[in-house]
Amino acid sequence: MSASAAPRDTSFPGPATSAGADTGEHLDPAQVRVIDATAWEPDRWDALAARSPEGEAFQSHAWGASKERLGWRPLRVVIELAGEPRAVASLQERRIVPRVPGPAGRLTYLYAPRGPVLLRHDRASASAALLGLRRVARARRAAVLTVDPAWEEHGELAAALPAAGYRPSPREIQVSRTAMLVRICQGAEEQHALLGDSTARNINKARRAGVTAERVTLADGAEREAALAEFWAMFVATGRREGFIVRDRDYQLAQWRALGEASLASLWFARADGRRQTGVLLLHCGRRLVSHLAGSPDDADLRRTRANHLLQWEILRWGAAHGFEQYDLGGVDTQEAPGLPADAAHPLWSLYEFKRGFGARGIVFVRAHDLAVRPLLGTAWRIARRFR
Repeated sequence: MSASAAPRDTSFPGPATSAGADTGEHLDPAQVRVIDATAWEPDRWDALAARSPEGEAFQSHAWGASKERLGWRPLRVVIELAGEPRAVASLQERRIVPRVPGPAGRLTYLYAPRGPVLLRHDRASASAALLGLRRVARARRAAVLTVDPAWEEHGELAAALPAAGYRPSPREIQVSRTAMLVRICQGAEEQHALLGDSTARNINKARRAGVTAERVTLADGAEREAALAEFWAMFVATGRREGFIVRDRDYQLAQWRALGEASLASLWFARADGRRQTGVLLLHCGRRLVSHLAGSPDDADLRRTRANHLLQWEILRWGAAHGFEQYDLGGVDTQEAPGLPADAAHPLWSLYEFKRGFGARGIVFVRAHDLAVRPLLGTAWRIARRFR
């Protein structure tokens, strides 16, 4: 997108301050401009936020709109550096309700889930994005702004956070901060060469057991509704077995429909013994496929059928045919056991080994970071969040 494509009538002004005072970087604040893109059409927004190379479905128009049902207001911005769009961020805004009346009643909290998204993968773009979001937070009277970008921990981009005055959040936001990335190869033989021996054997075992993979588009129709209902039942059963929280059914299904209608999600099942044995909801994030949610019924015999092995293989082959470059098989840690598993003592060691069998490389994302736009209120917010 050219700079001229962005609307010029709405923007967030920058403060008259030196670069060092505002960013901690050798960056000229006068070169940073923030465009209010909240009113953009969904496709125009998603072209940058979700479909650009480092796009994120959590930053899509559909994801932000779905959060309105939970009391959040979406706010979308484009950050330019020297006239060139360098980053975008879909923010969720909520009014902070004070215990006493007064001007504090107009204060807000801002959160960028898996944002900002960089349009150029470099430190200057990251620094410009963080400065731009600081300006948005000031203009929106935010007490605290939380960013949660998919930047690798200890990397160059992560270093921009403390330099710009952002501090690690007192509590984890994501259930997992790890990812297991598999390179998607164009040729099946090249992809097969990444497999571990036992994984290759289990894929063949699944084929002999008659397992097949099925992709359900989430655009519309009765087939979608039946598939969503079945996947929901699998997801609830898995949540009950593994002890994770499941949101309201109507809210969750509406979100999945919206992502599917925007071509940012697809639903996959593995079928064996005449029925669906397991399912995966994939997010389409830029050049990556992301295993977002998975489930299986209580009586699924996955150990015998190895249905999940064949399912992941077929997803990889579909990704190759549709231009994706990576498949994120999902996290392998929890808030109680963070980081990549080191040995079999980790509670998710078996899951880690399963994903490594496909040639996945494990990475750890940076923790969510807060910017206390108003220091006293920000300190109170951080203390409160430690005990929530």
